[in-house]
Amino acid sequence: MPSTFLGLNTSYTGLVASNASLNTTANNIANIQTKGYSRQQVNQTAAEAMQFFQTYGCVGAGVDILGAERVRDIFYDEKYWTNSSKLGEADKKQYYCSIIEEYLKDVEGTNEVKGFTKIFSEFQALLSTLQTSTDQKNHALDFIGSAENLCEYFNIIYNNFQKMQKDVNDEIKIKTDQINSLSQQIASLNKQINTIEVSGVGIANDLRDKRDLLIDELSSVIDVECEEKPVLDAHGNPTGLNDYTVKICGGQLLVNKYNYRQLECVPRKTWQKVNQNDIDGLHDIRWTDTKEDLGVCGKTTGGQLKGLFEVRDGNNYEAFTGKVTAVDTKEKSVTVKVTDDYLKSMSKSTLPLTDGRIKLGGEYYYYTDFDFRLDDNGDCYYTFNLSEDKTRNPVAITKDLIKQSASVSDKVNYQGIPYYLEQMNEWVRDYAYSFNKIYGTEGATDVNGDPSSSDIFFTGTNATDNTQYAMDVKIGASSYNSASQSGYFMLTAGNFNVLQAIAKDPSKLATHTVETDGSAKYDIIESLFDLAENKEKMTFRGCSAREFLECLLGDAGLNAASANSFQNLYENIEESIANNRFSISGVDEDEEGANMIKFQNAYNLASKMISVLNDCYDRLINATGV
Repeated sequence: MPSTFLGLNTSYTGLVASNASLNTTANNIANIQTKGYSRQQVNQTAAEAMQFFQTYGCVGAGVDILGAERVRDIFYDEKYWTNSSKLGEADKKQYYCSIIEEYLKDVEGTNEVKGFTKIFSEFQALLSTLQTSTDQKNHALDFIGSAENLCEYFNIIYNNFQKMQKDVNDEIKIKTDQINSLSQQIASLNKQINTIEVSGVGIANDLRDKRDLLIDELSSVIDVECEEKPVLDAHGNPTGLNDYTVKICGGQLLVNKYNYRQLECVPRKTWQKVNQNDIDGLHDIRWTDTKEDLGVCGKTTGGQLKGLFEVRDGNNYEAFTGKVTAVDTKEKSVTVKVTDDYLKSMSKSTLPLTDGRIKLGGEYYYYTDFDFRLDDNGDCYYTFNLSEDKTRNPVAITKDLIKQSASVSDKVNYQGIPYYLEQMNEWVRDYAYSFNKIYGTEGATDVNGDPSSSDIFFTGTNATDNTQYAMDVKIGASSYNSASQSGYFMLTAGNFNVLQAIAKDPSKLATHTVETDGSAKYDIIESLFDLAENKEKMTFRGCSAREFLECLLGDAGLNAASANSFQNLYENIEESIANNRFSISGVDEDEEGANMIKFQNAYNLASKMISVLNDCYDRLINATGV
């Protein structure tokens, strides 16, 4: 039969359970403002009943405490992490899209911002004035000054975009260091959690909260996948240990139990460029152990890091790609056939002229220069002359590369900084070519009535020696050698300027071809003025030269609107998920207040039961004598 004192022990277990629940409630209330804290509750179950051989069968023996555990739902955690990576990507794009819009802003009125439209209109206005006053040198001087303002506008915008690319590149390094720090902390917490839980003293709730908080932070930087599995012994029984793994960037292992991997940012050398307009030292992110590229811009990736990479490297899915058609092992050259239309025009190309990187059949090689050839059938070929430096190209090329794929940079399906720089370069090259073509008309005469001393007006400046390029290779040329340091391919928005000889002496400005109506004849100036609107003379994306900014602002506006839309969408989703997660894991003041009263009443009843049983035992032992 059960012990005479069973009731006292049963009441005592109730007292202990109520006390534990009160302490847990106190802990919840104390951490009500603690970020990442999960509400805890005491899990309890009926103690094993005592059996005895009478009619009643079993007698309850009280309650057993299983431990205090977090109230957490992994389903909402995973949803939160997935959305957080998408929100992080949208945040970065939204931020830099707003900066791009500021760079391209053109506002009239009280808060005027002088952008392309305003500057180009002034340029056209002075060109119009010059039509009827070609014999007046002061008008020529004003016009040349406005042309220099137009060039300076592009120079400034180009440099601003490059500075922004540097800022983004620096932020990529910061985010990479953040991932490394988080992975180390997560691995350390894995060890602490297992050390506590394997001893059997309970669940490491607070440490698990800290780990989940780190995963929350990591998910905003890069996409994450987390999995926890119990470690079993040889007989298949739980050991109390758990394997916790974290994968990032489409399933690449970052943390495995107590071990963690690190990433490194490797700056590209000057001879490792993949885009003519890129700044020096852009970072590639690699694993320190395998030296493999992280591949941030994959379709299954996300997070702030992906947003930064797409802003930094986004080329609107237009990059150099083709097939190897010939390999010359003796001359160390590789010929690649391309089919994309944007690679058949010099004005659209973004290839580094010299010292660039090309990927041939999965292996990186470095070239010194290249030859461009467009045949009569419309087939386009690039022949890359590879560097003979074995430190750059340790793997020799072979005929096996024929029919292999070739690429200079990845196709990134986003209109990032490289895209806007390419668009500016294209306009500058096409406009300079079209302008110079008219300006250099045969028989051109300058302001003084003398034969024109130059057949070009716009050119570019070599940053190395400050000399100006010869624009002798025309847009649409069927052949070109990048080492020649000449032609319109050398021209960028960053080096665009007016020929120095004309800038120094405005009287050398070519204005007309004949003297029929005196020195004020303006046939060249008239034709140049018409260039802004006449699509037969020049088109930019199907628009006139004057509509350049409208095209770019349209791109920037669409990108900004898309980024804002996605940011708002993911913020709303995050709020919804966070509310659902809080409804399960968060500490609610009213709920904890109700629990406090509930467990206090249970504690008081258990105490009263002990007091009643104490009176019974006192009567039994002291008042019942023999």
